[in-house]
Amino acid sequence: MQPASMTRKFLALTLALTGVVAGAASAQVKPPAAGPLRPYAFPRVEQFTLGNGLKVILVEKHTLPIVEGRIIVDAGAIREPSSRNGLASLTGRLLSEGAGNLSSAEIARQMESMGASYSAGGGFNNAFADVVALKNVFSDALALAAQTVINPSFPESEFGRVKNQALAAYQQRRAQAASLAADAFILAAFDTTAPFSRPPAGTTASITGLTRDDVVSWHRSMYAPSAATLLLVGDITLAEARNVAQRAFGGWTATRAAMSPVANPMRKYTGSRIIIVDRPGSVQSSVIIGQAGFQATDPDYLSMLALNHVLGGAVSSRLNTNLREKHGYTYGIFSGLDLRAGAGAYQVSSEIRTSATDSALVEAIGEYRRIVTDPVPGPELQSAVNNLVSSFPSAVQSVQALTGRLQSLIVWGLPVDFYATYRERLAAVTADDVRRVASSRLTPDNMIIVVAGDASKIEAPIRARNFGTVEVWDQQGNKLR
Repeated sequence: MQPASMTRKFLALTLALTGVVAGAASAQVKPPAAGPLRPYAFPRVEQFTLGNGLKVILVEKHTLPIVEGRIIVDAGAIREPSSRNGLASLTGRLLSEGAGNLSSAEIARQMESMGASYSAGGGFNNAFADVVALKNVFSDALALAAQTVINPSFPESEFGRVKNQALAAYQQRRAQAASLAADAFILAAFDTTAPFSRPPAGTTASITGLTRDDVVSWHRSMYAPSAATLLLVGDITLAEARNVAQRAFGGWTATRAAMSPVANPMRKYTGSRIIIVDRPGSVQSSVIIGQAGFQATDPDYLSMLALNHVLGGAVSSRLNTNLREKHGYTYGIFSGLDLRAGAGAYQVSSEIRTSATDSALVEAIGEYRRIVTDPVPGPELQSAVNNLVSSFPSAVQSVQALTGRLQSLIVWGLPVDFYATYRERLAAVTADDVRRVASSRLTPDNMIIVVAGDASKIEAPIRARNFGTVEVWDQQGNKLR
């Protein structure tokens, strides 16, 4: 009997302590005020140019004996002709498949023997090759990576395999509701002449028509040191950076004519446009709400970041609090800026259960409208800004994170010292700044709403809400009604 008695006493004590803790938690109804902004200095950014015109950007970070080198070439999908959609991506993916007399297997074996991480590819804005290695082998690893950019062999056998992978990836992507919604959004937001209106990796039709000769010609005409930037981040000094950059890329002699910025014209429309992409049998709806017309070079960029963090940039933001926590329509809904060279868009996106699609749209559009019409309370804005500012140092701790931030500056056309005063300028954003950017840039009565889902279940409820002009598309982007 004694053990049972002791168990009852233990349970009673546990319950009592639980009550004390719960009482203490409920007594503290608001968190403590944020402390002063802790000092933080973004690492110094240095630049130099090799004799062949290759720009080199260096950030020293000596906390670990690791260095990352990323060569970025202005040869992304933004530059390709519409008839060759997917060519830039395919070329970028083929860089690692052979260089000079080295096969893809030999390149991989040599990288592995050095313990280096290597990748290459092509996206909307650029093509790249990236290598991360310990300091003592970094120069050799970068020199090997450089050969895949300067002298790729594009073996016929590898071309066919990688092309088939690209075709399979496109089909796989099109099987996802979120991808259907994303593609429909950019088609609706941008003119057909805009590179932004096309999938960066191409379509089945465009990829199928690509040949190895197309890849060789694209590389020959687009890859040159004058159109490239080398990022070096990590445990490397300026003198060492000059040496490794010269060793890896100093012999690159390709030339390319100067090219003008590419235009990404937006579509003009009046009133909100609702597009339902029919996906029969879909158990949920993929929703994107937003508008085109934002770039990082906009003077209001930081104010827009603060606004976004209030609206949907975090788990605790308004959209998630409303649609997930209050109504249970979704597992999560977020907003953000999709920034690209010469173009951009602001989007709210989520996966919504089918039966709640129209109700979720009501709430999401309502929050979009509210941030335009109603001033953001000071404490709410301060909390959002504090979160952005205080989390920034941890977001750039690794060499990989620093490299990613620097690449964004290059793509967006911002100065390389942009982050030197980033936190201070962000912390200075006021409620008036947010209200001004909201009222001047967001147009809740003139936006694009895309819903990819089962039209037989969601079309009638959506039409009944009178959000705007409703269109129904098939999955290839053709208007059905």
